[in-house]
Amino acid sequence: MRLSELHISNFRNLRRCVLSDLSTFNFIHGVNGSGKTSVLEAIHMLSLTRSFRSRKINSVVNFDSPSLLVRGELVDGAFDDSRMLGIQRGRDKSLLVKYAGERLRSFSDLAGLLPVQLINPDSFQLFEGSPTVRRQFLDWSVFHVKHLGFYEEWSRYRKAVKQRNTLLRRGKLSDAMLSPWEEEIALTGAKITAMRRAQFAELEEAFVSLLNELQGGSGQDASHLLDASRFTMRFISGWDDDEGRLGAEDLRRLLNESREQDLRQGFTRVGPHRADIRFSYGGTNAAEVLSRGQIKTLVCALKLAQCGLMRRQNLDVLLLVDDLPAELDRERRAALFGVIASMDMQVFATSIEASDLDDAWLGDAKEIRRFHVEHFTNA
Repeated sequence: MRLSELHISNFRNLRRCVLSDLSTFNFIHGVNGSGKTSVLEAIHMLSLTRSFRSRKINSVVNFDSPSLLVRGELVDGAFDDSRMLGIQRGRDKSLLVKYAGERLRSFSDLAGLLPVQLINPDSFQLFEGSPTVRRQFLDWSVFHVKHLGFYEEWSRYRKAVKQRNTLLRRGKLSDAMLSPWEEEIALTGAKITAMRRAQFAELEEAFVSLLNELQGGSGQDASHLLDASRFTMRFISGWDDDEGRLGAEDLRRLLNESREQDLRQGFTRVGPHRADIRFSYGGTNAAEVLSRGQIKTLVCALKLAQCGLMRRQNLDVLLLVDDLPAELDRERRAALFGVIASMDMQVFATSIEASDLDDAWLGDAKEIRRFHVEHFTNA
C-alpha cells in the first residue's frame, strides 16, 4: 500500500492541508514552524494512531478544535485498487479508525496496512536512550517481517508479567498463585525470544551490507568514516537463554529461582521485557566514542536494513525522514538517498531549503514531488 493523497485537518498548526498526486518520493520544504514535521507526524498517526512527538493528544489537536482528522487514500499497485484510511482523535481521548468504510478495532490490523519507518533527530535515542527504545526497534522488525503471532504472544506475555508483578508487590509468594503466571511467561517469553533472535540475525546481516554504501565515496574525509570491522551489535535476551539453546522450561526455572529477590525488588527481573541491544565500537559503548554524524550514519543503516528486509518479502513500507540535512554532509546525503532509491519504497522527507535535496541523487527513474509547506502549493 502507498499513499496517493493525504488530507489533514486541525493537526497542530495545520487547519486544513491536502497533499494530492503523491509520488514515490515526496520532498517537503519550508521555514521552521511552518508545519513540515506536522505532515510527517500526521502520516505516523494515520499508521499507528499516535504522534512521534508527544504522548498528549491535547498538544497535537489544534487549540481551536475538539478533534483532529487525518485521511489517506491507499493504493495497492498490484491490484490497481484504492481505499481510504482515516483516523479521528479528540481532546476527550476518543479514537475512531476506519478503513474502506469499516471501523477497525485491532491495532495489528491497522499497523499492517501502512507500515511506517521514521528517521528524525530523536532516532539518536536508539544509541543513547533506554533499552525500551531498542526493544521497540527490534520488535518493529519482528512484527512486520515475521508477524505470525508476535503481537498476540507479546500481549499475553505483558499481561502475565503484570499479574506476577502485582502479586510480588502484595508480598504473595504462594506457588499456587505464581505458577500459572510463570508458566504463561515462560511459554510466551521463549517464543518471543526465538522470534527476536532470528530477526536480529537477519537484521545484522542486512545492516553490515548497507553501512559502507552509506559512508559515501572516496572523496570524503577518511577521518569521518567508520571502520565497520570495529562496530559490533549484540542481542541481549533479558534472560540467560544460552544464545538460543534454552527454552520455556529453562525460563520457568529462572523465574522460580528469582522469586525471593523479585519479591524484594517488587518486579520480575528476568524475561524478554528486559531485552536489549548493545552497540559497541572498538569494545566501547558506541554512543560514548562516535560523533553525531557517525551515529546518524549507523542509525540510517539500521533503519534502512529493516526496510530492506521488508522489501525482500515484497512488503511495502513508508519511510519518513525529518530534517534531512541534520548531521549529514552532502556526500553522505547523496549516498543515503542512492540507497533509498534502490529499495523502491515511498518516502516523505523534510528540510528547510529546497536545495537540500538534489534530484540526481535518486536517479532518473525516480519522480520527485516537491511541496512548499508555507502555502501548501507545489513548489
